[in-house]
Amino acid sequence: MKLQTEVIGSDNHKTIAMIHGWGICSKVFYPIVESLKSKYRIVLIDMPGYGINNCIPANRCDGIVNSLEETIPENCALLGWSLGGILAQKFCITNSKHIKALVTVSCSPRFTSEPETGWPGTDAKLLKKFSSLISQNNCQAVIDKFLSLQAMGSERMRDDIRIIKQLISEVPAPSYYELQAGLKTLMDEDLRNNISRISCPSLHMYGLKDRLCPASTKSIWSTKENSHTIVFEQSSHAPFITQTSDFNEQLQLFLDKYYN
Repeated sequence: MKLQTEVIGSDNHKTIAMIHGWGICSKVFYPIVESLKSKYRIVLIDMPGYGINNCIPANRCDGIVNSLEETIPENCALLGWSLGGILAQKFCITNSKHIKALVTVSCSPRFTSEPETGWPGTDAKLLKKFSSLISQNNCQAVIDKFLSLQAMGSERMRDDIRIIKQLISEVPAPSYYELQAGLKTLMDEDLRNNISRISCPSLHMYGLKDRLCPASTKSIWSTKENSHTIVFEQSSHAPFITQTSDFNEQLQLFLDKYYN
């Protein structure tokens, strides 16, 4: 099923599609859209159950990727944040010739930690705790808790949370089903053995103070050609909010060089 999108910028410009993270719709990207829209056509994609697609039933990772295949324009750049980064990676793995450049933000091929191998990430027990907390009547309260967790470590923690809440204030919260489906994807997906199938140039952006997706996961990308990593020293899980100008500068440098 093709998803509705919000399109910003001229049809004559090259396209960047963006996919948001867990619990938050694509309006969270507005701070970086402002600096991009004069040069790029931006396609903001809400996952099923979120934002303008809130009437579409929840789906797991493979189902969303199927919807993205009908939604994402060909030959575009693709940016995904957190949960959206997992979807963006999986889309590129299965549609390697469809995307000209990939950008992931605060994301890795496996979101949860793996103590037996030393893989860093979010403790699966924490995500299971969030899953157990969600009920039909408290979705927004659980999202607020997650916002506090992802902003933790940033010196601008309160400002970051306030900005994100303002950006999504007029959008209904996703339901119990969408939130549970997203947590399941964060807990279960492991793309580490498949990232070699991502053939396009890629940029992987991290916050040094991120408690959910440690910047140390960037080491997995060092084995790939045309793969670059950036770590924002003052940011936690949302560097495009905490260090907007620095984020925009690094993003545009990458796009200018590799998206042609």
